Amino acid sequence: MSPGVPHVWLVDVGSPTFLELGRRPNLVTDGLVSEEDDQRASSFLDSEAGDRLRARRVILRMILGRYLACAPTDVGVVTAPGGKPVLLPGTAGAATHAFSVGHSGDLYAIAVGRCSSLGLDIERLRSVGRATSIAERWFGPEEASSLQSLTGEALDLAFMELWTDKEALAKRHGAGLRLMHGQADVPEVHSELDVGRERAAARLLRIHPGSGYVGAIASSEPLAGVDLVNEGDPRWII
Repeated sequence: MSPGVPHVWLVDVGSPTFLELGRRPNLVTDGLVSEEDDQRASSFLDSEAGDRLRARRVILRMILGRYLACAPTDVGVVTAPGGKPVLLPGTAGAATHAFSVGHSGDLYAIAVGRCSSLGLDIERLRSVGRATSIAERWFGPEEASSLQSLTGEALDLAFMELWTDKEALAKRHGAGLRLMHGQADVPEVHSELDVGRERAAARLLRIHPGSGYVGAIASSEPLAGVDLVNEGDPRWII
């Protein structure tokens, strides 16, 4: 993996293979799912949702282990202040690699890059009620005004693209967009969320994760491109 070209793995969470992965016995004792995540999965009223959570954690460790040249069970993942999952300091390769995850609808995505921080967001395209008023609350004035003349599907697409841009930038910063709201006037936070500035600096790119989805990836260092790894790719390991 070249610096500046992160890989984004795309996983169909609706496939039987994916669900079977989350139903395997001994995932906790084998070190593939943490006790915290297993308890959270068990608390869901929808057992299939719990299976999906476990499977996402297994796949994350499998993919990260490949880049870090270690067994999936040796991949240390912790939740940093703000809610962002990061590699546990001391894990092999933690100083040179970063990752970010996102899921929406039937799609789960894992971005891995050689940089200090990554932010990834994907969203299923859908109609958004009150899109312009939401934009006025969450986006910058120029970003919000760019939506004013749009209607229908064009408005939905433009809004969702901006939303994923913002979420990716917020995740790179180490927090969700909702946590960043109310802090946008702080200079360093404002720069993290400025879509135009970050795109011009090549630290923010939009991705096309699949039909009916939009996405964005943000990096602490300039991006030269993004390598999408779909199921069926020769590198696929699941």
